[in-house]
Amino acid sequence: METANLSTIEKILFLKSVDVFAHTTIEELGRIATLTQEVRFQPGETIFREGDLVDALYLVLKGRVMVEKDGVKIREIGEKETFATLAALDLEPAAHTVKALEPVHALKLNAMDFHEILSQDYALVRSVFRVLNRLIREGR
Repeated sequence: METANLSTIEKILFLKSVDVFAHTTIEELGRIATLTQEVRFQPGETIFREGDLVDALYLVLKGRVMVEKDGVKIREIGEKETFATLAALDLEPAAHTVKALEPVHALKLNAMDFHEILSQDYALVRSVFRVLNRLIREGR
């Protein structure tokens, strides 16, 4: 897996490609990019377990993760997708367990920073609702 860290510009370009942030201004994306931290997970590694307190939203740069509930696979999440969005929004324990299926390189955005950003950007709130509604309609 790559070990070099992304530049702020690379983070901005990536964030713009993620559906949650697709309608966010470049200026706001720049702010968000500076708040993110790069994280990496190895295949088979548990990122968090059902019932854990999750304090961040994750955006997958490379790799895939599996979401499961009670040991049953619910779905896979890949590049340019997010996970832990609900946990980051409601600050409740995770409803699912998430494990890396292959080497994962992701951006981690602290939940409190995410809340702060949402409080200042109504267009972003609408984007988050669109993504959440899509997931609900798809039964995910």
